[in-house]
Amino acid sequence: MARSIPPIDLGNSQKRRDRLAFKNYVLLVNKETFLYQFNPTEIELIDDLYFKLYLRNKRFIIDILQVDSVEDYIDIYLFGVRQPFDRWDIEVVGNDIIVTFTEDITRLPAEVGVNDFEIKGKIAEVE
Repeated sequence: MARSIPPIDLGNSQKRRDRLAFKNYVLLVNKETFLYQFNPTEIELIDDLYFKLYLRNKRFIIDILQVDSVEDYIDIYLFGVRQPFDRWDIEVVGNDIIVTFTEDITRLPAEVGVNDFEIKGKIAEVE
């Protein structure tokens, strides 16, 4: 399966001697290179308020780039809005990545579905 082309706007980076635009272009390419997008395999509602997201049979790609905490490998979006790091905790249990929200993030939690969440990060399928 081929990886899709990153959504990077070339803009002014192709002009001669536009070093800042070229530098920004290179940074965007590096940022998009190792990001993969997933929807949770399942979600659970705790106390009718807090979400627990399960990414089954997934792992972090930590052999490419090592950082201090696992939160640096992942971004979580609800309805396209990125959720801040202080609203959730993450743990790896076997071949599963589990995200537990510690704050209320939506007005009607019972109406939120699996496809409303989007998880982007340095994540891959377990083979």
